[in-house]
Amino acid sequence: MRSEKPSLVKTFTAALYLSLVCFLVVTSQQTNKPRTLLNVQLGSEVSSWLDEVEKKLGNKIYAEYVELDEVNSESDYVFGTSYITEKGIAVLQVDESFFGKDKKKTESVIAHELLHLRLRVRGYPQFLFSPTVKTKRGLAQDVEQSNVNDLVSMIEHKIFKSEMQRSGFDKLIDLTNGLEAARYADYTEDGQADTLNYARAVLEWNNPKLLEEYTKIYKAKGWTRSLESGKKIAEIIRASTINSPKDVAPVFLRCMTVLYQAEFTVKPDKAFALTKVYPQMLIYASRLKPRSR
Repeated sequence: MRSEKPSLVKTFTAALYLSLVCFLVVTSQQTNKPRTLLNVQLGSEVSSWLDEVEKKLGNKIYAEYVELDEVNSESDYVFGTSYITEKGIAVLQVDESFFGKDKKKTESVIAHELLHLRLRVRGYPQFLFSPTVKTKRGLAQDVEQSNVNDLVSMIEHKIFKSEMQRSGFDKLIDLTNGLEAARYADYTEDGQADTLNYARAVLEWNNPKLLEEYTKIYKAKGWTRSLESGKKIAEIIRASTINSPKDVAPVFLRCMTVLYQAEFTVKPDKAFALTKVYPQMLIYASRLKPRSR
């Protein structure tokens, strides 16, 4: 059988293909080059989240270790937090208890906050009570906004849960630290914070035995309203499908109805300074029956 020499066209095509592949590989490696934040070297995927946030905002992220819990707190309950300033600077804070400790755990906190920031720069909304919403204890913005923030945070955890699980970061942080706080709570009337704490436990603890123990504490304290409402909110979030920013508000409003036993609407805050980055939605209520705490 006669063999044939490869044609110049075939040789050139093959060489061009190999060059293109090499270019793409090098470019990909450059894009996912590991970054360092708070003296912690981030993996390539986490580095890509950091890159995306900074590219979208056009500014470097500001990161720091700070004391995030109350000064006299016996334990650390808040691991990290993040937000974007009016000037478009992303701020990421990690509790000082992580300083100099296990860098993989610190990376997991950083990753978690970067995923929240990534949702912001992708246009996912935040929610703020309108100044028109009042409670017996004062403006809802002043006395209830923390509950709204916690609820939004839980919904966002649902959105990026698969990424935290795939990376294994979800297993590095103990999320059950609210168990002892509930056990030694010295009040009997349950409120919205207790409802959200239980919903968070159902969604994020991944430990049936500890959840059962937590449930027993709620029953013993007489927090039956928070127990049932927490279950309902957890189910709403678990069953939700959120593929884009517009999918968030319907889930949020359903949860708010359970949380406050009231009907709410939301409208864009046109005066919000960061509207070009993400929308802030103002919350309006037709009726509000405030619960204690």
